[in-house]
Amino acid sequence: MAQNNDTLLERQLAASVREPARALAVVPQRSELAANDAGPLRFSPEQERMIRDTCANGASSEEFAVLLEIARVRRLNPLLRQIHFVKRWDNQKNRYVWSAQISIDGMRAVAQRTGRYNGQDEPEYGPCNGKGFPEWAKVRVYRKDWDRPAVGLVFWNEYVQTKQDGNPTKFWNDMPMNQLAKCAEAHAFRKAFPEDCGGLYTDVEMEQATHPIALEERQEDPRRKAITVHGDDSEEPPPADPVASMEEFQALTDTLTMIENSLPGCRDYQGVLILRDLLGSVAKPSPLTRDIQAARDGGLLTPSMHGELSKTWLRCNRQLVKLEKELPAPEVAELFHELGDEEEEE
Repeated sequence: MAQNNDTLLERQLAASVREPARALAVVPQRSELAANDAGPLRFSPEQERMIRDTCANGASSEEFAVLLEIARVRRLNPLLRQIHFVKRWDNQKNRYVWSAQISIDGMRAVAQRTGRYNGQDEPEYGPCNGKGFPEWAKVRVYRKDWDRPAVGLVFWNEYVQTKQDGNPTKFWNDMPMNQLAKCAEAHAFRKAFPEDCGGLYTDVEMEQATHPIALEERQEDPRRKAITVHGDDSEEPPPADPVASMEEFQALTDTLTMIENSLPGCRDYQGVLILRDLLGSVAKPSPLTRDIQAARDGGLLTPSMHGELSKTWLRCNRQLVKLEKELPAPEVAELFHELGDEEEEE
């Protein structure tokens, strides 16, 4: 019986020697698997062709090579929607350019691969505003080597995508908590893993570039508009009058820069009031925000120009909101007391 077993084993070994190609095809070499697990992502020629046709249609060979290299090095698969390739008009280069934009699933994959990701808590939400939307969302992300979590806190009025009438777009209106939670989660990931997630922004986060000054209505799913390589949102034509456009853009940029440079030196509530009057707010537009909107409506600002101004405006607004909390308005009694002192001195 033992002899028969040995004979059977010998036949099996002999068959594996005669068909090495088949054996290798069924069981990949461990070194090959290790390289694909640890090193840059690898795509077959067929996969590269599929990625180019579906995710970067219209990109030149050089542009596609750069996009694909970003995906390979970051180990993000475009076919799994972990990373998107976006085509935008660049006013400085005066041509269309391609860039890579991560999805929230891709950011989760990046965090998981660090080996230090230790999960996260369910999102927390602030009280609802007058329209029934959460004022803020918070997500805690944990690392195995940290005692305290990284907290991502984002505010509704800074990230919500709105239409021309000021109401949220369909996706933000239908799933407001889900959208805001994604922004908070991405913010927490960047704080927890700055070396791996630093500089990576999700499609949902980038929608805020058109708020609150740009209020252009979108008929399709706003997330799809942000990642598609076709359609009005990605095909940004140059302005009809480039010279007048650049002059207007530069003037508005200079005003915002002046406000931003003044924020660090603001030390009292009177200064806060002056800067708020210059910057404006969602509830109370200023001459600056009206000028920006008028330039956009008049065709002097392209969507990308408008997006740059909006991002600077939001950055200034965040700093100003912080100052408004740190430097609250003086009490009425204190104002009367100071007024009385001034009258006595006279």
